[in-house]
Amino acid sequence: MDKQLCICDIETVYLKRLASYLKRKPAFSWKIKTYADLELCIRERPEVLIVSGSALERWQNKNNSMQCPEIVGCRMIFLDDEKIHFEHWPTVEKYQSAEKVYEDLLEILEEEMLLKTEVIGIYGPSDGPEAERLAQEIGRGCLEQGEVLIVSLVEYSTILKDLSEGNGIDEWFYYHSQNVKEKTRLSEWTFTEEGLNYLQGFRTIYDQRGISLNDWQDFFKEGLKKSRYHTVLLVFDRMPEYLELFMWCDSIYVQWGRDGYGNLRKHKFEKMTKYMEMNRLIKKFKEQ
Repeated sequence: MDKQLCICDIETVYLKRLASYLKRKPAFSWKIKTYADLELCIRERPEVLIVSGSALERWQNKNNSMQCPEIVGCRMIFLDDEKIHFEHWPTVEKYQSAEKVYEDLLEILEEEMLLKTEVIGIYGPSDGPEAERLAQEIGRGCLEQGEVLIVSLVEYSTILKDLSEGNGIDEWFYYHSQNVKEKTRLSEWTFTEEGLNYLQGFRTIYDQRGISLNDWQDFFKEGLKKSRYHTVLLVFDRMPEYLELFMWCDSIYVQWGRDGYGNLRKHKFEKMTKYMEMNRLIKKFKEQ
C-alpha cells in the first residue's frame, strides 16, 4: 500500500500545480492528496503532511488555539508563505520554483524516500568527444527511470556552454569549500538540453588537479548521492588522478579505441590496477 502525503494550503491553484509536478517525479512513491482545509487533512492521518502558514493560521483561528495539530506517526513539514513564523518543523519556502520545493523535500525526506542515485563512469581514453556521445546515448536510455545528469571531465568537451558565465563543477567545489550550503546542490550549476541535464567540467586540467581526494569523496556523497538525479554519468578522456573516482562508480563503460592502440591501452590499465592492488576495478568495466 502506498504511503500518503498530504499538502494543505488555502491556494487551490498552487496546490494543484505543485501536486501535479511532484506526481511526475519517480522518486515520489507516495499517494499525494491536497486539501484547503487542515481539519480534513488531519482526518486522513497521512505519513507526511506539508502545511502552509495560512492554512495553519486558519485552523488556529477556527479552533481558538495557538497550538499546532499533532498526528501520531506523521512527518510534519512547514510550507513557509510568510503568514506566520514557525520553527518547530522542517521548513520549505513556498514562493520558489516547484523544482526547488522538490529538492527541499528530497533533503528533508531523504531517509523515507530511500533514494538511489546510480553513478556510471564513461571512459574513452582514445576519444573524449566520442565518450561524451556514448554518455548521451546511455543517458537518453535512462530517462524513463528519472532525471539524468552528465558531468563531462573531458579536456576538450563538445558539450558547448559559455564557461565565462561561471557555471560549472569548479563553482560547486568552491562553494563546498566555503561551506555555503545553499550553493552545494548540483542543480544550481547545471543546464538542460533535450531532456538531459549537464554540468560543465573544469576550465583547465590544472583546476581539476587542485581537487583533493576528500573533496572528491564529498562530491560523490553530498553532491551526487544526495541529488535529485536518478542517474549520473561521469565522462573521462584520461585516467583520473585518483582511481577511487572509478571505484566509486557503480559501473564503467569503456571505449579502449579502434585506432590500433586499444589492446595496448587495456593491457597497460590492467597492469597498473594489478600493481595498485585494484584488480576488482576491471570487473566494473563494460567494454563498448
